[in-house]
Amino acid sequence: MKLQKDIRALIVEDDTLVGEMIQGLLEEIGYTVIGKASDGFQAIELTKSLQPDVILMDIEMPEMDGIEATRHIYENCPVPVVMVTAHEMSELVKQASVAGAGAYLIKPPNAREMERAITVAIARFEDMVELRHLNNELQVQNEDLDAFAHTVAHDLQSPLGVLVGYAEILEQDYKVLPPEELETYLHTVAQSGRKISNIIDALLLLAGVRRQKVALKPLDMATIVADAQRRLASLLQEYQPEIILPQSWPEALGYGPWVEEVWVNYLSNAIKHGGHPPWVEVGAITEPEGMVRFWVSDNGPGLTPQEQSRLFTPFTRLEQVRTKGYGLGLSIVRRIVEKLGGQVGVASEAVPGQGSIFSFTLPSVQSQQQS
Repeated sequence: MKLQKDIRALIVEDDTLVGEMIQGLLEEIGYTVIGKASDGFQAIELTKSLQPDVILMDIEMPEMDGIEATRHIYENCPVPVVMVTAHEMSELVKQASVAGAGAYLIKPPNAREMERAITVAIARFEDMVELRHLNNELQVQNEDLDAFAHTVAHDLQSPLGVLVGYAEILEQDYKVLPPEELETYLHTVAQSGRKISNIIDALLLLAGVRRQKVALKPLDMATIVADAQRRLASLLQEYQPEIILPQSWPEALGYGPWVEEVWVNYLSNAIKHGGHPPWVEVGAITEPEGMVRFWVSDNGPGLTPQEQSRLFTPFTRLEQVRTKGYGLGLSIVRRIVEKLGGQVGVASEAVPGQGSIFSFTLPSVQSQQQS
């Protein structure tokens, strides 16, 4: 918690005389008044620009009242708020608390009451922020559980059904099946088993990225991309794509095994959903604000804005034949990149041959050196 002399206060009061009285009390206590607003709209704007440590907020004001302004501030630019009211009504106090206020004062307050209310509001605000963070984490985990159940119920069901079906045929008729038919059935069983294993591995990786903490280190991106290509050897042999790589890479920070997963997903998508034959270009550029953007461009049919909006949503997949799959790849990419401090992106037009550009950012090595 900040010392009194360090606390910067914003006064929101439509009565000039009351505002001056509050300012005098704050300065008497030792706080610094950095601004005044006379209605809720001004309060929101000044909160964004001045970023005060605490707000003294009147409830009854023109245009937008204090409760609505507090609600907006708490949702968009959280700051401890002390509500100041001429009437101590339980319903108003309840509404103010629900909106995000940490304490309230009855006009006219004295210096001791004000200091106590501000101390309480700042302490409660810290608890509220922590509770909000925990609630958000819980919501994300619940969404993951729902999505996990959906994936298990739908995406595992198909290959598992195929595996069980062919295994039962083999169990009953393996003695009388022709060798070539027996070989086909065994191949299908093995293929379905591998698909189930891949889905389980992807689910475990997706869950593990959230829990695991890793240290960011400089990446040897050329080696990481080469390792990703080796993992895609069978795909490269099947599709025979032309892949263009940069001669050098900007220095970026990350965690090698996770970044390799990102490249495996991006490259495999560009190869499988590109043109005929696939043409894939890989590149990187250093951007302002200490980030490096890496990208993969393909020559496929492109994606509509609606399809693009759904790409990185956990556990979803597009309807088109060209993007069939269990839909975990880009979910993993997004979770990895965001955990490493970056962002994912896609640029595309639904025009044959125009293709798509999938990108992700990572902190640059220079950004670490400057911090």
